[in-house]
This record gives sequence, structure tokens and C-alpha cells, in this order.
Amino acid sequence: AYFKEKGKEVIYDAEHFFDGYKSNHAYAMRTLQAAAQGGADCLVLCDTNGGTFPFDIFKVVQEVKKNFGIKIGIHTHNDCGMAAANAIMAVEAGAGQVQGTYTGFGERCGNANLSTIIPNLQIKQHYICIPENQLVNLTKTARKISEIANVTLNERDPYVGNCAFAHKGGMHIDGVCKASSSFEHINPERVGNKRRFLMSEVSGRKTILDKIQEINPSVTKDS
Repeated sequence: AYFKEKGKEVIYDAEHFFDGYKSNHAYAMRTLQAAAQGGADCLVLCDTNGGTFPFDIFKVVQEVKKNFGIKIGIHTHNDCGMAAANAIMAVEAGAGQVQGTYTGFGERCGNANLSTIIPNLQIKQHYICIPENQLVNLTKTARKISEIANVTLNERDPYVGNCAFAHKGGMHIDGVCKASSSFEHINPERVGNKRRFLMSEVSGRKTILDKIQEINPSVTKDS
């Protein structure tokens, strides 16, 4: 109430909310009621231990949204490998704010990874998270943040990782060249990434030819 009197936006982070909800549902809901009555603009439900599953997140957020007429937020951790999925399920259930960190930096197994959540919500689910023309900067931003933090970016991170659109098997590479959607769920350029063909023991003729043509474009498959 004090901060509202000063004209400030108040975001109430309900730490350990999902664990509290499981242990004492009535008390957990009363804490939200007290925050709402005090003037909170947003109630952020926190999966602080990272142990809640997506279907439980959806059910609880839906209940809270139904009982409170203010914005609901979500704060998830990745201890069960579900932080991004949990955040997305919360949005589907009515949450209007997602807390997370870019590339998933955070305690223990990390926080919800915004470099995964943003394109999932915007490209797949058609929510507006950032200006459309900024999607192309997602990969560059992930790599810059990792460089500043002196932490190696996970090569297999969705969308922004170096391997997110890398292809090794000859059949896969040939398929991508003929119909990219056969082995790529989006155009990598949309998030500022790029397709890579890897040379290996399972490379097909297409991969070998592409590598040769990088040196001598005049070479064809019939040369």
C-alpha cells in the first residue's frame, strides 16, 4: 500500500508459491489475497524449487487467474528441465508476465530461458513479446551475453545454439535442401541463426559437393 501511495508499480513475487499451494492451499491463496488488497499490480507465482510439472502449472495459474482480477506472472526454475515449458503453460493459462533470464542463467539448473521462451511464444503461439523486427537479434544477443558473462553458450540451445540448425546425416542434408521444413521447424534466419552442414562419415554427396563448391563453384555433380 505504501508504494502504491507513492505511485509505484508493485509486483508481488510469491516465493515458493507452488510448493506452498501443495502444502496448504488455503494459506497460499490468502497470501495472494493480502497482496492484492494491498494494491499489487501483478501476482507472480514462483516455482522456486523448479519441481512442478507443466500440467500442474496450468491448473494452478488458471485457478489464480479466475480468482483475482489483476495480472498474473510466472517465475520458473529448470531443476526438472521444464522451466520453459512451465512458463509457456502459464501463459496459456492466463499469465501476462514471464520472469526469466536470457540463455537461462540462474541458480542450480538455471531460470526459465528467455531465448527459448520468446520465439516459442511469438513464432509458435503468436503472442507479441518483442517487436517482430527484433527476432533476428535473438542469436546475436545470446552469444553476446554469454561472451560478457564468460560462459560458453550451450551449442544445443533451441533457436540460438550453434547446433540448432546443424545437419550431419546425408539423407537429412539432402532433405533440407529439397524441403527445409522436413528437418527444420523454422527458417533459422528468422532468429538470426544459420543452417550448417557438417562433414562426417555419414555425409552424402550433396554435402561433399557443397564444400567443394565453396572453393570452386564451377564444379557440378557431373564433373
